[in-house]
Amino acid sequence: MILVTLLVALVAQYAYPPQGRQPLPALYGRLCLSAAKRLNAGDRNSGMLAYGALVALVLVPLAIVSFLAAAIHGVVLAALEAALLYGTLRFLQTTSHLGAIERGLRDGDAAGASRRLADWLGEAPLSDEPGATARLAAEQGLREAHHGTFAILFWYLVLPGPLGAVLYPLTQRAARLWDASVEPEEREFGWFAGRAFELLDWIPQRVTAFVFAVVGNFEDALVCWRSQAAQWLHPGEGIVLASGAGALGIRLGDPVARGEAFVDRPALGSGEPAGEEALASLEGLLWRALVLWLVAYLLVAALSFS
Repeated sequence: MILVTLLVALVAQYAYPPQGRQPLPALYGRLCLSAAKRLNAGDRNSGMLAYGALVALVLVPLAIVSFLAAAIHGVVLAALEAALLYGTLRFLQTTSHLGAIERGLRDGDAAGASRRLADWLGEAPLSDEPGATARLAAEQGLREAHHGTFAILFWYLVLPGPLGAVLYPLTQRAARLWDASVEPEEREFGWFAGRAFELLDWIPQRVTAFVFAVVGNFEDALVCWRSQAAQWLHPGEGIVLASGAGALGIRLGDPVARGEAFVDRPALGSGEPAGEEALASLEGLLWRALVLWLVAYLLVAALSFS
């Protein structure tokens, strides 16, 4: 049933694409801001309390509704889970952004591609240099595919009902808003949410990296993962980026201009620096990775019926 639920959600997204941001992550963001406003005392204890209250506020009602839906009929529960996945998964959005940026670069519209990337990243436009735009777009594509699709699919498969599909993005939003997006001296409140997300993401990062290796250049992906990930600013993220770059046989990272300054970044992957053709290859890699996940779901479904 979980395979059918996932396929229904993906087909619904294709037929009726969500406009703008996915609705559920936006809701989680509002809940995180509300919890911080009421409970932030500037220390770790208040952060632990806020995270526990946030998770309880969302997951306890969801567990009750899921239990009642299952008691009515399995189809009702499947419809609930499909609706949650429809409002959460960002796979088609990710490939759409990659495709638009790749077309802009291919047509010589470097400024337009840079603006599209800036909208995707949620920050001011960066350099119009096509190579930098292609590298940053590829990095964001790998990052978004992991956080917005593959890690969610992992926890949806592991935890009962729809709990995993909600817990992971909810914790990610809390970590980002309370820990990663604030000044260092204000991060005590978000410390626990940040550590909780690191724990939730530890296995999915490695599963995503291994999937990229399986559907791409296996040996290069593993070599880059092992030798380069620890050099990245966020080593956990580096696992996904290094493996994806190695699987594609391209180089990501490298210094990039931000305004008049250059940000020094280590190289990830192997081969030539990513260009617009690498974005098309990345789309193919992500689709193959999704197919592999569907096969995994099919095997789980077959085992559940045996």
